[in-house]
Amino acid sequence: MKKILWTIFIILAVILIAALVYILYLFNIFNSGFSGSYEEIDRDRSELRVDDVDASNDSFTVLILGIDADAERTQDGQINADNFRSDSMILATFDRENDDVKMVNIPRDTLAYIGSVNYFDKINHAHAFGGPVGSMEAVESLLNVPVDYFVRVDMNAVVEIVDAIGGVDFEVPYEMNGLQPGMQHLDGEQALAVIRNRSIDSDLGRGVRQMELIEAVIKQAQSLSTLSQVDDLIKIFTSNTSHNFATSDIRSLASHYLFNDVTFESTQLQGTGFTSESNGIYYAWPDEEHLFALSNSIREILALDPSTANDLISIRLSDQIQPVTEVSTDLLENYELENPPAYTEEGATNQYGDGFGIE
Repeated sequence: MKKILWTIFIILAVILIAALVYILYLFNIFNSGFSGSYEEIDRDRSELRVDDVDASNDSFTVLILGIDADAERTQDGQINADNFRSDSMILATFDRENDDVKMVNIPRDTLAYIGSVNYFDKINHAHAFGGPVGSMEAVESLLNVPVDYFVRVDMNAVVEIVDAIGGVDFEVPYEMNGLQPGMQHLDGEQALAVIRNRSIDSDLGRGVRQMELIEAVIKQAQSLSTLSQVDDLIKIFTSNTSHNFATSDIRSLASHYLFNDVTFESTQLQGTGFTSESNGIYYAWPDEEHLFALSNSIREILALDPSTANDLISIRLSDQIQPVTEVSTDLLENYELENPPAYTEEGATNQYGDGFGIE
């Protein structure tokens, strides 16, 4: 009997040691991987922040940038990823108090002020002009909210990520790429096709599907049953992304959001398409009332004072904006609205409510 007990003890000890070794291996992979994908940027914190942000404790924002930088387009790495326009742009606000993630899809054609060139242009051009920092600053000027972090993802990584977690359940809105409408279990290639397709509902519908896929991937990742899947996911993520998160922040966020119930809420920035008379190019004019609603909802989560009409450049200079035309210093620094829109007055009702849940 003692011999049997001793044998069982040895087996359990071996299993425990093997598990500890593998966990240490994953820890090292995690540290080296995320350290390798870390990209230092030329700013300490957003100018809209008074204090530094601790992502492990504070509510914060992260700008998710999708870049289609495959080997052919980068000419075997000769073109830096910073030179690409962003293919998708989603601002996610992590509300640590309520375990809530609010996502705003910003359509690529949205007309926004880009500080690095000092004119209004399509917001997806900001990345080509100034890399991740250029995109972060463009979103900040658009919404008057701090953008604390960025994650830049090669769109082709979607295939590997979805396959690594065993596929995702996804509501396909209409027949596309050989898929029938309705709930489907998608593999990586199918998921990429779904979020790239814009044959029927254009860039706007595609943006909604991209936010839905992020939610589906996170929910599926919460159900990972083996350490090997986690290992694969870490390797895929770190080899296809760049970000400005500290490794300790990533570990804290992963442990919190993968093992807690998280509520997701998303919206798409509303806008009106138009063709500029000055250059014949199509843009999307952002809905100013929706901008105002989103700005104040996000600022409330971040414990910041509410925005005023003059805090949002697209509202303040709405009558002065000409695409791809330099903005004068006087307009940037001194011009203010004499009669702010009624929806910006204290106590006024906004037709978009808190700005979320709108597609």
